[in-house]
Amino acid sequence: HDVVAHHISMIAVQAETARLTTPGLPTEGATRLLAIGDTARTALTEMRRLLGVLREDAHTGVQRRPQPGLRQLIELVDESRDAAGSRTRLIISGPVTTLDPGIEVTAYRIVQEALTNARRHAPGAAVDVELRYANADLTVRVRDNGPGQPATHHSGHGLLGMRERAATVGGTLRTGPAPGGGFLVEARLPVNPDDDEEAPA
Repeated sequence: HDVVAHHISMIAVQAETARLTTPGLPTEGATRLLAIGDTARTALTEMRRLLGVLREDAHTGVQRRPQPGLRQLIELVDESRDAAGSRTRLIISGPVTTLDPGIEVTAYRIVQEALTNARRHAPGAAVDVELRYANADLTVRVRDNGPGQPATHHSGHGLLGMRERAATVGGTLRTGPAPGGGFLVEARLPVNPDDDEEAPA
């Protein structure tokens, strides 16, 4: 779902970006691009409805390919920059260490969904993706410099899904207007999920 939703969202974003930024675009071309975006958004809605039906019976034990981790974030950021046509930066601080695969895939998926949301509610805005490594936890922050309004009409499994992912590994997630403007998604994921009780708050 995450991968397919990401690519369908990219179709909608690229169609909208082309419609708004192409000089001298004929009316018919703008109408067709608008239709492409609407079709992609409808497909996303239908897929999420299908996901809701299948969630109870989903079997996740079989993995057909390796799950992505933090090493793939550079590719994800590059892809987002190319799709949105705006600046997207990856900022890393603290001593970089290899984390539990569950933490890494959770962080990756949160960044992926946050970038998709940023393109939806703040098209053209610059986005900073920050990973902050610490002894007790990994902080993941995705901030754009857009209008700062949450994409409530696109929330669906987006913000909820990010929150569920963070909670699954014992982490927390908060979203909302960022100080100084823009919109912020911030997750704190424990580096050692099994030692949550001993980790400092």
